[in-house]
Amino acid sequence: MVRLLHDVDIHALAHLPDVVAQMEGGYRADARGEVVLFPRNRYDSERVSLAWLGAAIPTEGVLGFRSYLSGSDGGDRGHQLVVLYGYPDMVLRAIFVGRMLGNLRTGATLAAALRLIEPNVREVGFVGTGTQAKSALACIVATSHLSRIIAWSPNPEHREQFQNWSDRALHVEVELRSNVADLVRESPTIVLATAAERTVISAEMVSEPRLFLSISAYRRPELDASILDAAPRVWTDSVVQASGPGTLFDSEVRRQKLAPLGQGIADESARDSSSHRIVVNTGAAWEEVLLGKYLLKRAESNNVGVVFEIPESARGLDAF
Repeated sequence: MVRLLHDVDIHALAHLPDVVAQMEGGYRADARGEVVLFPRNRYDSERVSLAWLGAAIPTEGVLGFRSYLSGSDGGDRGHQLVVLYGYPDMVLRAIFVGRMLGNLRTGATLAAALRLIEPNVREVGFVGTGTQAKSALACIVATSHLSRIIAWSPNPEHREQFQNWSDRALHVEVELRSNVADLVRESPTIVLATAAERTVISAEMVSEPRLFLSISAYRRPELDASILDAAPRVWTDSVVQASGPGTLFDSEVRRQKLAPLGQGIADESARDSSSHRIVVNTGAAWEEVLLGKYLLKRAESNNVGVVFEIPESARGLDAF
């Protein structure tokens, strides 16, 4: 039996603390060497690109992939597709269509990384106030006890919308800043979730140790590269992606400093707060795979989604 789930189904099934716990478990599985990442591929046509990334977690009994389209401006277009298979039986289990799964795992992985690296976090600054920032804030609020939240984005209207949404949907207060340098000075922990095409935070803004969590560094240079040079260590959940051509980490010097986030979890060095620390979440496919398994189990228990069966006669060459 195969289950088809869309955004409205995922919204009904997802319990944020459980979702964050799934992502935290995934980071720990990665630290134990239990995650197999498939190389990310991007195929370009004249005006549209197709991205594909996949992963297997044999200990969880799942394998899957995510694919999506993007336009020439880099923005995602159309429905994203996440396909989940059993492992090692290779039986198709579920298909997720839409954007909710991707947005959910983005916020949840940031919250999970924060719990692993800064478990007693009390103050967080948000650079960016769009959909991904909302997902991150919702997941962090659901799993941490924040006493102060500050936000900045270049558009004053968007900042106010973020503040109003937080008050209405999460019942938490967000302070707004009109200058990103003020936010960096005040916030020991900073989440970056922007669509910026150029550097947002420069080295001159960073005079004291800071923890940066960035979800866009694969395609967009939110952080000044010299901040990375100053950091004794950089963590990323996909070294292959983050060190590819055209990214912040494409120089050999910085590449030598990279270590999987799992390594920092395994040896506790991820919690070293004596200097600048960078956590870059670049969208490793194990996140969708593990989250998909959790949602499928919830969907089966609650009979959510559309269920269909692929007849045995249609599974092989016998169908012809």
